[in-house]
Amino acid sequence: MILLSFNLMQSLFKTDLEALVYIVLISVGLYFLNRLISLLIYRLKKLKISQQNKIKFVIKIISVIIVLFLLIQGFPSFSSLPSSLIAIITSMSSTAIAFATSEIFSNSVAGILLWIIDPFDIGDVIKVKGEKGIVKSFSLTKTIIETFDKVPIEISNSDILSSIVLNYSIKVSTKKNFRRFKREIRVPQDIGNARLDIDEYNEEIRKEENEELRNLFNQIREKDVNDLHVYNFKMRIPFEKFRIKVDMMENVCKRFKDIFGFKPRFHIMDFSNEIVVKFRVLTLDAENLSNQIYKFIEKVYQVIHGS
Repeated sequence: MILLSFNLMQSLFKTDLEALVYIVLISVGLYFLNRLISLLIYRLKKLKISQQNKIKFVIKIISVIIVLFLLIQGFPSFSSLPSSLIAIITSMSSTAIAFATSEIFSNSVAGILLWIIDPFDIGDVIKVKGEKGIVKSFSLTKTIIETFDKVPIEISNSDILSSIVLNYSIKVSTKKNFRRFKREIRVPQDIGNARLDIDEYNEEIRKEENEELRNLFNQIREKDVNDLHVYNFKMRIPFEKFRIKVDMMENVCKRFKDIFGFKPRFHIMDFSNEIVVKFRVLTLDAENLSNQIYKFIEKVYQVIHGS
């Protein structure tokens, strides 16, 4: 019906050949215009990555709509056909296009919904469909994430929309109030008693942790960033020499403090036949997290298993 209503209007071009030439030229021009705008946006450092992505996304949608309108309204031979024949052709074309592009259309609609919902931005650390990694790009039909072992994975937007998406990047909404900042990034372990050093947790240690958080807070303000990236993982530790291994793991965390910009933390999650410890790494640089996290995990593993 939409196609029919368009074709009741006068065609935009005088001949089909003219329409074909203009549509091809306009399509090519829109393609290069999109590339040029993407390049200009990339060089415009004042815009955040999420804002750049949204602008490029809107421009692509507008370009697609323009090309579709030209295809529907551009050819004069199509508008000169009898109304009954136009209706038949339109119905058949619509059905064929619907079957041929159902998956593309589904992913495109999902992409628009994801853009509106905004569950993640480029550079965020997410977990979806069992894959955990950094969002590298986001288009109308698909999202590409790079896992922490450097494998790029394409996931259709419809699959993402129908799955649970865990975003491990914290959006810091305040850069002025330190107390509010601490409330935003804390987890249940930070306010409970699941601590490995509970028998010696004193005011001095509390002040040290608070000072580290304040330094992280100052880094966020100085660098004017809004994203704090998180990586969590669990490891099982045998009872044998447990306290010695705790001290050794604490030393590993201290060595990686300068690498991540914040000392990794660990807490007891389960205490039964084995001790399950959860590690939490915070950093302002997702790429640095991707490059260094497995080195940190390897060092912790060596401590636990004495290798």
